[in-house]
Amino acid sequence: MISCPYCARTVPDGTRVCKECGAALVRRCPACAEEIPVLAHRCRYCGAEAVEPRSTAQAFPVGGGPLGENRNILATLLLTLVTCGIYGLVVQYLIGEELNAHRRKEELSPGLDVLLYVLTCGVWGIYVHYRYAQALKESCESERLPVQDVTTVCLILQVCSLFMPGFLGLVSLLILQNEMNMHWERHSG
Repeated sequence: MISCPYCARTVPDGTRVCKECGAALVRRCPACAEEIPVLAHRCRYCGAEAVEPRSTAQAFPVGGGPLGENRNILATLLLTLVTCGIYGLVVQYLIGEELNAHRRKEELSPGLDVLLYVLTCGVWGIYVHYRYAQALKESCESERLPVQDVTTVCLILQVCSLFMPGFLGLVSLLILQNEMNMHWERHSG
């Protein structure tokens, strides 16, 4: 176990990006291209002097905070079906919390969104999935990462789920979670 030099959290050996603060923990040696700790002054492989270590401000992408959990899509689908949709609400809540933490903003209200989703029998899900997909898109744009805009797809699936009850709302949630997984993977390089 090692400590992140930026947030001091303990992370497993071999971790490349701190899951708590999103900072890179390794970089390439300019001489031999081996991975070395981000704050190392000398390469442990070739002994070459490394360039100045990155500052804390450079370690974070613009607006990037802690990374969220990478959830298995198939497991999410099965758990949602087995729990009659309850796990889907949990995942929706977690996505909102992770987006708030990662963007370092408290714009989304995941608890209230879940409550309104239940009280409106799913109608509030139209807004929730659209807004969360929009927040993810804005995060990708501000961090200068590839943008996969799923806002329209989530909106259409949620609207269709009102007129054709079935699994379309769940498909929208799975698409959103898949995009979140891809976003976390882009951060970890």
